Amino acid sequence: MELFEYESLDLKRSAFRLIRLLRGEGSDIDCELFSTYLESCEEDPPYKNDIPYEALSYTWGSITNTDNIIINGRELSVTLNLYIALQYLRSHDQDRILWIDAICINQTNIEERGHQVRHMGKIYKQAERVIFWLGQGTYETNAVLDSLRQLQEESTKHTCKDWKSNDERWIELWNTVQQGFREKDYHLLQKQCEGLESLLSRSWFRRVWILQEVAHAKTATVCCGTRSVSARFFSLAPLLLDVTPDSHCQAVLDIMPGPTRMESWWSRSQDLFTLIEYFGGSQAYDERDLIYALLGISADANNSEVLRADYGKSVQDVIRDAIRFLYFGHIDPTLLSLATKSLYRSSLTKASISTRQMPPGGRHYTTLSKINMNQWCDCCYIEARELT
Repeated sequence: MELFEYESLDLKRSAFRLIRLLRGEGSDIDCELFSTYLESCEEDPPYKNDIPYEALSYTWGSITNTDNIIINGRELSVTLNLYIALQYLRSHDQDRILWIDAICINQTNIEERGHQVRHMGKIYKQAERVIFWLGQGTYETNAVLDSLRQLQEESTKHTCKDWKSNDERWIELWNTVQQGFREKDYHLLQKQCEGLESLLSRSWFRRVWILQEVAHAKTATVCCGTRSVSARFFSLAPLLLDVTPDSHCQAVLDIMPGPTRMESWWSRSQDLFTLIEYFGGSQAYDERDLIYALLGISADANNSEVLRADYGKSVQDVIRDAIRFLYFGHIDPTLLSLATKSLYRSSLTKASISTRQMPPGGRHYTTLSKINMNQWCDCCYIEARELT
């Protein structure tokens, strides 16, 4: 079978691609890929996408461990993680319209990648639902997700839409749900806690791109194997089970759709410096994405000319641009240029990138150190210091 080749995308407008995951069974995954537009314009044709679609949030996994799917009658290689996700997401009786970055973006086209990254926020905002795919399930993960799903169903009998996450009525409702499950498994609580800890340790929580995908989601579903639950209820799980996530995982839970998003730090500050403080330990295959993935959710860097997704730039250039933006902000470009030259002459600019080895056979993830800036007297002094 011939290999799939991408057709050119209209980069002068907000064009993007969607896939139709065709109904079916068995090992073969069959899809159709087509392009559309996020918004209309005055030029011909004045067209805007009105097809409801879901957006997938997942981890790529090792790029050396792959399988093939069929796109428009031709073969396309995808990571095994994505192949497995598609197997679970495919319906037996109806097609499904999805946006998936690894398929909908021509990853070999640098210009297109930059264009799509700049529109990714809108892509996730306009999605009917975002699917948080955490991988395959276990007995323990099934135990916690089944209970949370039951809590979700029980909540429809109550006026809990405006309940805050720390409302005691959540605990009361949860205890009611737990009674029925405990009768079937005496060690239920222990297994639920193990299941939640297992889910929070999944690589999905560390992937930098999921931050934008989570923050822009109107509604979202957490999926693991054959189990699923609304993200709103999943974010309540640590409180209900008395489990304390690490600070990074908690920050991800804080920005999920639901009451926690409006109650947390997210409602108070979304500037780039704050995002780096909370998510400085994120991971990415491409080091540049450790900054680019935050731009779409940043209140101050989203439309910055200093920071713009451009995969033609080196990692060092992106780090330099990020530090320039964080330190200088929006100032006259000429003054910025002079200040930057002075900064480099001072030999005091330092940037730290640390690498973390993936499982055998995989590529290196990269973790961007948190950036801390200090002004030293009246000279330009920026220090990028790794915080551990």
